[in-house]
Amino acid sequence: MNDDSGILIAALGNPGKRYENTRHNIGFIFADKVSSHFEFPPFQYCKNFKAFISAGNIEGKTVVFIKPDTYMNLSGKAVFPAAKAFNISYQTLFVVHDDLDIEFGSQKIKLGGGDAGHKGIRSIISELETNQFYRIRLGIGKSLPTVRASDYVLDKFLDGELSFIQNDWSSVWNCMIKTLLSEGPEKAMNNYNARRQKG
Repeated sequence: MNDDSGILIAALGNPGKRYENTRHNIGFIFADKVSSHFEFPPFQYCKNFKAFISAGNIEGKTVVFIKPDTYMNLSGKAVFPAAKAFNISYQTLFVVHDDLDIEFGSQKIKLGGGDAGHKGIRSIISELETNQFYRIRLGIGKSLPTVRASDYVLDKFLDGELSFIQNDWSSVWNCMIKTLLSEGPEKAMNNYNARRQKG
């Protein structure tokens, strides 16, 4: 990444109290924790993007966080206009989302690929007309065979899981973002992909 590259981090989730601390909303939790750690201003609603937005500086780079207010399935309706307004190259776009196929507490950074059944990613690919953007996939683990995946992702995290996120995993996120912006995605991938913090 060039030093003057603008970075857009689009954290996916569903708006409203009903969905707070649900597994599908781990992207929103990520945005809140990381932006707070780096002392960004509080999120403000932007009707042009249909999203909540906060901007600041990390490792000498301008970073914009957005949390779409469109609900998960229409995430692209917020991400596309934000990327256009801030003149973001799609390879400086990072979409943060939950992933059923990754162990809870682990993460994986990836460039490109399909949507793997994730409707938020599907919407973004459709709106951008490309899949060549980075994803920060946050593992929420698989549901039990007796629980439908669609129900599992909308369940709230257990107290122990939420404590782990707030006290352990979020620290990993902060270090990962710092590495990503200072040393690049490849270094961040090597250091953090599929590695779970003990806790």
